[in-house]
This record gives sequence, C-alpha cells and structure tokens, in this order.
Amino acid sequence: MVVFTSLGMFIIDENVYETAPGQPLRAPEYNIVGGGGSYAVVGAAMISANLASQVSGIIDQGKDFPPPVRRELDSWGTALVFRTDPERLTTRGRNTYDRYGTRHFDYLTPKKRIELADLHQLPSLLHSKCFHVICSVDRCQELVDGIRAVNCDSQFIFEPLPTDCVASRWEKLHQLLPHIDVFTPNLEEACSLMGMSVVPTDVSAIESLARRYVDLGAVICVLRCGALGCVVATATNTTHLPAYHQDQAGVVDVTGGGNSFCGGFMMGLYISRNPVAAAICGNLVSGCVIEALGMPQVEARKWNGRTMAERWEQYVSNAAVAQVAVAADVDMGWIGV
Repeated sequence: MVVFTSLGMFIIDENVYETAPGQPLRAPEYNIVGGGGSYAVVGAAMISANLASQVSGIIDQGKDFPPPVRRELDSWGTALVFRTDPERLTTRGRNTYDRYGTRHFDYLTPKKRIELADLHQLPSLLHSKCFHVICSVDRCQELVDGIRAVNCDSQFIFEPLPTDCVASRWEKLHQLLPHIDVFTPNLEEACSLMGMSVVPTDVSAIESLARRYVDLGAVICVLRCGALGCVVATATNTTHLPAYHQDQAGVVDVTGGGNSFCGGFMMGLYISRNPVAAAICGNLVSGCVIEALGMPQVEARKWNGRTMAERWEQYVSNAAVAQVAVAADVDMGWIGV
C-alpha cells in the first residue's frame, strides 16, 4: 500500500553564483537533487521511518543519470518508482543567484512532468491514500477528477504555482477549493490571489487571511509564511505556529522548504488526523531541509544529524509551541518512528 505520492517533478539542479566586483568568488555546485516532487517525498519520509517505505513518486532517469544521485535517493528508504529512458536526458535546471541573493531558475534540458496516464500504468500509485499536487489550477482539477474516478477516498494537498496566484485566476481556484483537502499557498501567493498589494506581517492579519480562504470553500488552508512560521485554518479553528528556526543563522538554503512542508504536513495529517499536528510536522521537516544545501542527509534515522523526536523536543521547548500543542490536544509521541 502507498500512503503518500507526490505528483511533482524530479530535477537535478546546479547552482551558479554571481558576485559583485571585489567580492570573493563562490564555486558552482552540481548534481543537486531537486524538484518540488523530490522535496515533498523526503518531507513525507522524514515523518515516520516505519511508513517511509509507503511514500512514493516518479523519478525519470535519462541516459545521463548520475549514480551518486541514485544512491542519495535510495538512502531515504522510500518506494520511489524509477523509470529509465535512454533516449532522453534527465531533467536538469540551473539556479542562478544574482549579486543581491535573488534566485533565478532556468531549465537546462526538457522537463518531464507526471501525467494522469502515468498513474494508470502504476496502480499502486493511483490508489495512494494521499497526493501532493504542484501545478496550475486547471491541471489540479484534471488530476483530482481523474484520480477520484477510481480512488474516491484519496486526499489532496495542493501547492499552487506562483504564476497562477493572481486575482484573475481566483474564480477557477474558487471552483477547485471544495474538491481538495488542503490548500497551501505561501503568504505572498495568498495575498496576490486576493488582490492584496501589501503582504501582512502581523499574525492576526495573516490568520484573518487564512480564514477568508476557508470561508470561500477551503477545507483546510495552510499559509506558509517563511520566518513567521505557518497558519493553519479550518472551519472550527485557526492556529499560528512559529518557524522551527527562530535564529536565522541556522538557515543555509530555503530551496525546497515549502515543498517539504507539504510532504510533512500531509503525512502528519494522515497519521494524526489533527491539522495542528500536521502543521507541526510541516515546520519540523522544512526546518531540517533549509539547514543545508540540497536534500537533508539521513543516517540511522537522523536527518542532518538529529532524529525527528529530537527536533520535536527542541521545537516544543518554545513556549508558544507548547501552548498551541496543549490547546489542540497534540500528541507527537509517534514522530519519526
């Protein structure tokens, strides 16, 4: 049985850094595991070692697929499906960081996205309990309808594309919201969809924004707010949780933080049936992912050197987190097991 499947893509990244005159040069980095699907899979796998073997996604290997990348993916202990096509190159992308630290992304080889037809060729994935979808609103509706036609009880977490998060796309999204289980834009995207020109930094204003999405049809709305943590809203409750890293000195590279949050959240929701516990899971895994360049390294159930139980112990030492956990009747004794 497959519990979680990401329909996001796998990409091999390279990072290139531009520097201003007089600044030290930084060497480029190559063969970095990336892609929204990859990060969501690792986020889900981190939540439960016993269920990691029921976490899946599709990895399309071209004729240039590097063996070290395969070994890294295998280290997660998941049920990833590897498809090899000797007639094409693996999907690759380049992250260019300009002198101001802004990231610019370009594809270096043709991308290969996951289609509904691919799932029909892989029945175990088609009948997954939970799906992570990162795409346009129109394509999300197509995937949800197609999967639910044969897997009516499946649950979906939808991570919208930034290009779709504009006010002109609101009506399409409004039609989709009741059909997905979790809607999770980041804060800037959520504001853009509502036509808001100013992004709030006050927690109460962010909570109000999340509730607006619930009032408009979202079952669960989770706003991912970077250093401000996240806000999770349902019809009965709205909760803010601070970020795992309160000291930004521990943050190395935020790439994949949002995607991994989605995987962690959905796996946490599947296990606990508690949206607040799920949001805690999302914060824990995204906090781990952004501690290093690329994917977190795992050894003996330790991700970047710490178990998930150890990370929860540190996180709940924050008085605000402890208060929320008590109020929401959160039991995290299963985390990482």
